[in-house]
Amino acid sequence: MDNQQQVWNNIAPEWHKFKTSPSVAATEFLNKSKGKILDFGSGSGRHLLKLKKSRKRELYLVDFSEEMLSLAKKRAEKLGIKINTIISKLEKTDFPDNYFYAAICTAAIHCIETARKREQAIKELFRILKPKAKAEIEVWNKNSERFKKKPKEKFVAWRDKGLRYYYLYDEKEFQEFLKKTGFKIIKRIPHSANIIFIIEKPSYQV
Repeated sequence: MDNQQQVWNNIAPEWHKFKTSPSVAATEFLNKSKGKILDFGSGSGRHLLKLKKSRKRELYLVDFSEEMLSLAKKRAEKLGIKINTIISKLEKTDFPDNYFYAAICTAAIHCIETARKREQAIKELFRILKPKAKAEIEVWNKNSERFKKKPKEKFVAWRDKGLRYYYLYDEKEFQEFLKKTGFKIIKRIPHSANIIFIIEKPSYQV
């Protein structure tokens, strides 16, 4: 397996030019959110940097690709948007417990190479969200037309820059994955290719 951090650093400039449109579901969710907002696995910032400027929001982008975050910073400076960028794997960050009022995690969890690391990442998201905070989360859907004949684990080439890893969830599996961590599923958003949920960290954890 290629070093995934290096792969994403290698493809960052082309990815930044290609991936410019934000997720509709993520945008609708973010427009209703205030306070400290996290993009967990942000890439080069196509979601948060499309938001209208607001003093009611503090924007945080976390990704393990320093090249992606460098491009996000350049775009933010050009747009006059203040952002906080943190280079980190999603499995462990340095944020305090109960820190964020809202988060998005769009097409990021399925890029993590092992089941153990994916579980660590979703537990980390749970830890750093405030009680009652909500998040919008998306992964590719194994049962979609695009992927139903594909294996659960697959590698996708980006020209000659390397092979990107993906794990394909089915909907029931992903629901159980989130609930096991402690998240409450608030809403399912229909989509032809992705599994999309609005989830909430409950006020009290058992």
